[in-house]
Amino acid sequence: MSEESKAYGASAIVVLEGLEAVRKRPGMYIGSVGERGLHYLVFEATERALDEIISGTASRVEITLTADGGIRVADDGTGLPVERAGHSDGPVLESRLTVLCCGAQPATGAGCSQTTSAWDWPSSTRCRAG
Repeated sequence: MSEESKAYGASAIVVLEGLEAVRKRPGMYIGSVGERGLHYLVFEATERALDEIISGTASRVEITLTADGGIRVADDGTGLPVERAGHSDGPVLESRLTVLCCGAQPATGAGCSQTTSAWDWPSSTRCRAG
């Protein structure tokens, strides 16, 4: 190794903000970028729906493998509030899916945004009050 490549100082430190870290190194957050990581992503989305069942706010969870290779997880639970989030310009759903540690219990908000940031093309549909 050359002396130049051994040099390590403050200028070598890179700070990744928000979900940039998840996108740059997804394996650190979901365990793998292979099959194991895919299983984690599906489990994370499914766990959110099952939490609605356990809390008594939903009675049904549907998990569908789509023809295009995607996975759809749906429940008939309370869903997310439809109002705009007080701390951002966007709706709560957008914040919940794109901001680390966002939610009623912030420690649980990381999984949702980490999961969506690791997907190639995440999407979300919400239906509330009918």
